[in-house]
Amino acid sequence: MIQDITGSPLTFMAGIDHRINFCRELIGSVGEPTAEERNKAARLKTVVFSAMKRAVEAGVPKSQAAVWSDSDLGEGVLLRGRAMSLLTAVSSDQRTEGGSSELSPTRGWDVATRLDADFAGVRVNYNPDSPRHIREQAQDNLFRLSRKCRAGNRGLLVELLASPTRRQIERTGGYEEARTMVLLESMRQIQDAGVEPAAWVFEPPADRRAAAALAAQAHLDERYGIQVLFVVGSEPDPSDESDYPTRAEEEMTALAARTLGATGILIGPAAYFAQLARLNQGLISEDEAVEQVARRIQSLHRVFQDARSTADVV
Repeated sequence: MIQDITGSPLTFMAGIDHRINFCRELIGSVGEPTAEERNKAARLKTVVFSAMKRAVEAGVPKSQAAVWSDSDLGEGVLLRGRAMSLLTAVSSDQRTEGGSSELSPTRGWDVATRLDADFAGVRVNYNPDSPRHIREQAQDNLFRLSRKCRAGNRGLLVELLASPTRRQIERTGGYEEARTMVLLESMRQIQDAGVEPAAWVFEPPADRRAAAALAAQAHLDERYGIQVLFVVGSEPDPSDESDYPTRAEEEMTALAARTLGATGILIGPAAYFAQLARLNQGLISEDEAVEQVARRIQSLHRVFQDARSTADVV
């Protein structure tokens, strides 16, 4: 029997980590970012945190709010989150803005401990049909980090990135079917390797049955209290300046709310990218950017709550 060790639900997590390159994509860095560009990027990350803080002040339950950032440019976000008693997750890879990424279990644990984060988070591009030595290396790294987290009363947060091959797409009959198969089999292989995440994060297919199968896999074999978050707004649209989510974001949020075993959503850069870009260009003030992003987070919260209140989800 495997139980949750964090004790608090993950419902609304803001992803302010490396899922976009703040220096290159928002500041416009070319090559290695300068110290000034890095400072600007770090400041933009705190703007997103301020928006989450304002959303909490406007009614998003603080006990269910969380932030996921990195220790490179996001340390300020994580420290502010701890000071506010929000759940925090710190990236456990060695990625830097403009650099490569490699999971280091020891470093991941050391960073999570230093910043007193509730979760050590890692984004894993895993394919169950990859060569055996590649899969075993990934499994071993995750297993060692998982073991350190559980021994130290912290949670391991694993976000699975599914990229089906052409052969897998042909075998299953379509891209979404292949992506579901890749996610499901990846979870099975990682679990069978002894890795026990406290939380799984992924962007599920829109099909409700497939999403439910993935959430069920996270809780298989008496894995009680495991958190499951669906990613909402993973691909930012620079032209989307709205304070409100897109229809696709609302549909994914409602899917999470109505899926048995799913606990919440991870809010991706689509919720803040355009606003931060306009702020960096001097088109809006920082307070305007904070307010616009906060309203988008609040809207997603309302969609989630409304959908869950009409669903058979406990």
